[in-house]
Amino acid sequence: MILQVKVKVKISTLQEFAAKLMSGQLDRSAIISETYCEKDNPAIGLSYWQVDDMEEFETKFSDWKEYYETYETIEVIKPQEALLALHNRK
Repeated sequence: MILQVKVKVKISTLQEFAAKLMSGQLDRSAIISETYCEKDNPAIGLSYWQVDDMEEFETKFSDWKEYYETYETIEVIKPQEALLALHNRK
């Protein structure tokens, strides 16, 4: 499954968060995209994660949670799958 993950970084933990990211202490193995941040609110970022199920996501994401005020996940599909799903709705 592919998840779109939208987060809001805790500004108070930004230095520690950056240090952990730079030193490779956070598991990035499920992240399949760069993280992009909103121009008008750079504390909000969006990335895509690929996992087998939500249990795996929760395990891999658990160390990241302490650096976020909020996070939202939405399951997404590839464009080819979306086209097929839309075609089947007819």
